[in-house]
Amino acid sequence: MVFGEAQPRKKEDLGFPVKYTGHITDENYFCQFYSAADVMIVPSQQDNLPNTAIEAIACGTSVVAFNVGGLRDIVAYEKNGYLAQAFDSQDLARGIQWVLEDVQRHAQLCAQARADAVRKFAYPVVTKQYLAVYEEVLERHRQQPSPVR
Repeated sequence: MVFGEAQPRKKEDLGFPVKYTGHITDENYFCQFYSAADVMIVPSQQDNLPNTAIEAIACGTSVVAFNVGGLRDIVAYEKNGYLAQAFDSQDLARGIQWVLEDVQRHAQLCAQARADAVRKFAYPVVTKQYLAVYEEVLERHRQQPSPVR
């Protein structure tokens, strides 16, 4: 399933059916799509902290991605998904297969994905982190001597 993009003019034969949903704005649909997926594949070659990967794990869907940028902060290798060697499409394919080939392991990865999302990215957690940064900056500002006029 591909969302966020309309159906291409020329369809590629990928060897499996592909459904294009177009742009989705309803959060409930997003949750349903992520939850229905067996795996979320994020083949970004560079990305800082992709929301799609965070949204997927928040819905209990494991992620397979290249080991680049902020994806390392989202995907815990072989714990909630699979991080393939950067730009190695064969390793990405191995990761997809590894996630899907064992039903029990897949269920554990998905459960861990949800737990990791709640532990690391839930609003209360992120809010506390922002507050800590702001308080640290304010404290540093307070400790700086006033400029001489």
